[in-house]
Amino acid sequence: MESWTAQRAAVLCAAMGYTLAEFAEYLGLSRSTVAKWNRTTNPRNPGREAQDLLSVALAKASPAVRARFHQRVGGLPQAGSGAFQEASGDSQAQVVDSAAQAEQLANDVAALGSDADLIDYQRAELSRLAVEYVHAPLPAVFADLRHVQNTLTQALRSPQRPSQTHDLMFLAGVTSILLAHASQNLGEHGAALKHLRAAATLATAVDSTALRAWTCGSSALFHEWSRRPAIAVSDALKGLQFNAGPQTRRRLLAIAARSAARAQQHDAARDLLARLDEPPDRGFVSADPVEDFGGLLSFPMTKKIYYVGGTHALLGNHDEAARFSAQAIRAYEVGSPEERSYGDLALARLDHAHACVGQDDFDGAAASVAQILNLPPDERITQLDESVASLRDRARRLGARQHRPAGDLADRLTGYLSGQPRALPSGRA
Repeated sequence: MESWTAQRAAVLCAAMGYTLAEFAEYLGLSRSTVAKWNRTTNPRNPGREAQDLLSVALAKASPAVRARFHQRVGGLPQAGSGAFQEASGDSQAQVVDSAAQAEQLANDVAALGSDADLIDYQRAELSRLAVEYVHAPLPAVFADLRHVQNTLTQALRSPQRPSQTHDLMFLAGVTSILLAHASQNLGEHGAALKHLRAAATLATAVDSTALRAWTCGSSALFHEWSRRPAIAVSDALKGLQFNAGPQTRRRLLAIAARSAARAQQHDAARDLLARLDEPPDRGFVSADPVEDFGGLLSFPMTKKIYYVGGTHALLGNHDEAARFSAQAIRAYEVGSPEERSYGDLALARLDHAHACVGQDDFDGAAASVAQILNLPPDERITQLDESVASLRDRARRLGARQHRPAGDLADRLTGYLSGQPRALPSGRA
């Protein structure tokens, strides 16, 4: 168990790439408590509870963070039985000397190329988070993404070899895309746009066509969610100009098709659906470095089928909508947990219910809706509301014409809408 002095706590904060406020939030302590450890004169050592929290934080840190921490504390004095015991000179001189030593160590490590291990670890961490994003609650994923963001930002502020700078900037761009989606899912549209701007800037800096294409696709989704489907079509088509992998191309075409249908551009939507089944033009790459991360940053065939079903539902092609959405539902139900997006599954059920109403099959619609009504509270994502409200309004109009099954369906959906769904990342579209 580490014995935590004020200096050792400060070193852990620096090794994790946190500001003082971020470190306090991460530990679950007040800023004033952590600030007392960081005073230039007479710093106060962490108390008993904080000692345990700091030990847990170090144990949970990445190997790279732990390595930096132990390198930097090698020359620090250990705590005695009470207050911090100074080794020599006044406290301010020691703080300045410690900072200079840490800076020199960072420069030496960068010159040796040791950040290659950091890059590999952060790449693996982003792959894990992209996969977890599909099926895990957002708060834990968001906290881990912020940690990656802080680590990459800290590394980019230190001298690096050109190749490592390129890799770090690419990973920072990927992180920005994930943070943009997380921010949008949390209802912070302005924050999402800032992360997208960062992703676009980093994509240009490293000349990554894959990052550019994914940024265009995410921008299109955000416009579609914000009820600007015509702009969404434009952004998705812009992304198709870049030479990206097949999953990225499918994603852009699917987003453009569904957005065109939502914008009442029916001919364009049908043309884009047809292009989904065409092979890419000669010269296109077989994969790209963004879709290799998997999870949210991929577009598997089940996802394509779900989009096709939703597009047909918007076009009023009830038979096709029912067929494709049922196929997507089955695929999600039997797929691996890592690919089982409960948000997409719920939205596919609503697409199927819309199609059933169009076919006057209210038993089928009721069966699909029952699955939505029985969702656990933490899976009732806010993205379901618009589709539920649209289905409820269709059923109400029929119910007003003495269509009893439609009236019953409208009543059940009204009960759902009276709740307070939570925004979770699996509602990604």
